[in-house]
Amino acid sequence: MRPAGAPSPAVERAAAAEVNGRRVNEAIERGARGTGTAIFVCECGNLGCNETVEMAISEYEAVRSGFERFLIVPGHEIGKIEDVVEQHDSYLVVAKRDDEAVKMAYATDERDDG
Repeated sequence: MRPAGAPSPAVERAAAAEVNGRRVNEAIERGARGTGTAIFVCECGNLGCNETVEMAISEYEAVRSGFERFLIVPGHEIGKIEDVVEQHDSYLVVAKRDDEAVKMAYATDERDDG
């Protein structure tokens, strides 16, 4: 039995997948600085997702303007834990709404400015 207040296993799995996607994209961004564009991975919570999005580094920076914001491909949003806050032709930006998902996003954000 799960302790009271503990996140559901589904929320934990989705948040972990999103964090892993973000870590990959942060490394891609670091390696692509000065090139103008890069191919980023979908940061959705769907296990096994291998979708990608080509975008300008500056666009990815805009996605990462807040620790709770993630880059995903259309159709990969999880309405139970996040809201779509931006829609673009090839990608969406979602913001975590679920308290546990927000906490995990904050705790794992490697940027100093959160």
